[in-house]
Formats: sequence, C-alpha cells, structure tokens
Amino acid sequence: MKKIYFYPISARNERLVSFNPYTLDFIDSLRNNYRVINEKNPSTKGIFDIAKYFFKIDYIILNWIEDLPEKKGGFLQTMFLLMIMSLSKILGIKIIWIMHNKLSHSKKHEWLKKIIFQGLIKKSDFIITHSSEGVGYAGSINPGSKERIHYWPHPVKDRRKKSIEEFKIDIMIWGTLAPYKGILEFLQLIHESNLEHKYRIFIIGKSSSKEYLASLSKYTNENIIIKDDFVDDNSLQELCSKSKIVLFTYAKSSILSSGALMDSIGFGANVIGPEVGAFSDLAKENIIKTYHDTNELFAILDDQLSKPNPFVSDRIDGFLQANSWNRFGENLHKVLSQK
Repeated sequence: MKKIYFYPISARNERLVSFNPYTLDFIDSLRNNYRVINEKNPSTKGIFDIAKYFFKIDYIILNWIEDLPEKKGGFLQTMFLLMIMSLSKILGIKIIWIMHNKLSHSKKHEWLKKIIFQGLIKKSDFIITHSSEGVGYAGSINPGSKERIHYWPHPVKDRRKKSIEEFKIDIMIWGTLAPYKGILEFLQLIHESNLEHKYRIFIIGKSSSKEYLASLSKYTNENIIIKDDFVDDNSLQELCSKSKIVLFTYAKSSILSSGALMDSIGFGANVIGPEVGAFSDLAKENIIKTYHDTNELFAILDDQLSKPNPFVSDRIDGFLQANSWNRFGENLHKVLSQK
C-alpha cells in the first residue's frame, strides 16, 4: 500500500473545538488504497515535520499551504517547502495540491504566498480544485498546468433533517466570522437601505478577533442577532431546518470553494451565495441560487422569503450521491493509478 504524507495534521488542532473536519474526511476517503503515514503523529513543526518521512513516502497531499508564511518561522518554512518541491521531482515523490482558493484570504506576506502559489501550479503533479473556475485561474497563470488539474466538487455528506420545522429565521449566516466573508458589508448595507427591521437575521460563528466582533455588533437589534460561538453539527442541522435561507456574502477576490457551503447543502439548506467559484458551479446545476450584486441579492432574498417553502432542487439527491467522500477517494485513486 502506497504511503502519503498529509498536510496539515497539526497537534495544535487537537486543542481546537472548531477543527476543520475536511482533513478527517479526506483521510478517511483514502483508507482503502493508501496509508497516511503521519495520521497518528500530529506535528507542532509545520512543514518541517515532513523531513522524518521524506524517504518513506510516495505522495504528498497539501491543503491551505499558501498560508504557510503566516505560521511560526513562516519564511524558513516557505524556503523548506520550495526545496521540497524540487527534491520531490528527483526522488519521484508526487505532489498533490488541493487548490482551495485563488490566494490566501489574508494579505500578510502576500509576495511569499504568491511564490508558493505559482510554484505549486508549475510543479505539482496533480492539482485538485473544487471549483471549475480554479481550472481556468491556474491555467491563466501557467497554461501548461491544465492537463494536471482536476475539478471535482467539494465532497458532501447527506445530513438532511427529515422532519419539517417551522421557519423562525429568515436569513442565517454561519461559520467563522472573518473580514473576507463580507458579513460586515452586508450588515452595513442592510442599515443603509433602512432594512434593519425587515428580516429576521441570525449570525453564528467564532469571530476572528474581538475588534471584528465589535464592528459587527454595532448593527444588532431585536431582529439581527449575532452569536460568537462555534456551532456543532447537531445545532447546525437544527438551525438549517429552521432557516428559510442560508446566506453567504463572501468577497469574490479569493474564494473558490467553501466547506461551509457544502455542509449547508448536506443539511438541506436553501442556499444563496455570490456568483463565483463553487457557488456558480452549483447554481448551474440548480442546487443553489446566486447573486451578481447587492441589488440582485435583495430581490432574490425577497422572492425566496415570499414562498411558503424555500427553493429545494429535485437534483439534490443525485448530487449528494455523486459527490460523497467515498466517491472522492475513488476518483483520486483512479487518477493516481493512471500515472
């Protein structure tokens, strides 16, 4: 059984309640065909940890590696990563890069992040993107990369609640409360448009900073409620069933795909999001609705809220079956086995 080094598996994640389940689901999808050699040995050393496995592995899987410059010892870690890219070619180790975003959401150390991004587009043996836009974006940077890029929608779990709930929330926004999500701009627009009492809005997630939470809290009232708290799957399932709309207000500059988007679909939510990346792909499949600008957004919100039952696509069953984590693992194994 061939061996994979999977990044990130961080010891720090064990202390985080909001640990991203994408890593665990991804590793589970590989079990039938591969051994993730570092699975039970989480690291506190970042990408340096790969050194002790380097001569034992066949593949390296990299997620969110463009954020490396922001980590402790980020410059040295970045130089080490660039060395790994070249040394892997010599040793026949294949690099699999999951291109989640166009670039890091943060502008810190942007020049280093661009070096990593461009290097991975040129040197990765396999590039997986969860948005068709990612194929074109990578190709625009390095035209020769298109043959190495594979677009598969972000895998999703079917966790829909079977019982029908009374809608107590008009618009729910959930997930980490961070500037790139566009939540503050949405709330500002709501107030500027004198609509702060029109919608029942519930926003929940851990804030990226006290300052950002304070800026959001300025816009709360009896109809706009913000809860600075991690939301677990059971609570999210309940909230999605009670919300007419789950809204995403992401900025278009960096986003390609979203785990929160796919989780919302898996919970049976009626999703509205920006016309970009994976949101655009899913709108074309009639799974969600998208908006191009804020003027269009309010029209779509009002249309959906006016209906007794929210928009539910009859294609959702087939989509969930075709894009399971098991199917994702099978697709990846098929591609890797061909080369």
